[in-house]
Amino acid sequence: MGSSKFSPVRLYRLLAEYWSFLKVTRADEIARRYFVMNSFDGALTVLGIVLGAYAAGVRKPEIILSAVLGASLAMGLSGVWGAYMAEKAERTRELKELEAALFTNLKGTRLHRASIATIFWLAVVDGLSPVAVALISATPFVFCSLGFCSFMLSLYLTLTLTILVLFTLGVFLGRISKENLLVNGLKMVSAGGIIAFILLMAEILL
Repeated sequence: MGSSKFSPVRLYRLLAEYWSFLKVTRADEIARRYFVMNSFDGALTVLGIVLGAYAAGVRKPEIILSAVLGASLAMGLSGVWGAYMAEKAERTRELKELEAALFTNLKGTRLHRASIATIFWLAVVDGLSPVAVALISATPFVFCSLGFCSFMLSLYLTLTLTILVLFTLGVFLGRISKENLLVNGLKMVSAGGIIAFILLMAEILL
């Protein structure tokens, strides 16, 4: 009997080839930037929704979860589509310039396939990173809606999770830049705290 079309070996080879494509275009570097920027957006979105709802007197977790899910869906879809269109335009331009310089058609070549792989990978990272962070941060309100914890406890847990996410992003940036991890983590938390305070004050005053 022949080997299965979707055998583990074939899957491994496909993944290895895909990863090599991303290395060729240095997509991992761009993906890191997208991940940090959009994860920060996701965390701040949850902070804004939670603090704004609390300031407005909302005490129903279902309302907060609906707002978070709606915002996450909007961020995810806009992120995927926006990144796809932007990266497609950039990669297409680069390929055309290279084709003009080499006097050859690069369609179907390894470089062309690498360009396509990069476009889709960056679109996925751009779209999913804020969604994942937002949903993780809002998880305590799921337990609250199921009756496992109080509203205030879920609020505190969400704020704690968001702070941890921001700190982790700062540490991640510190590892990339080879700077002090603790300082970078605290910088990111401080930035998030300042923005959250501004959002809360705006909600209260308006």
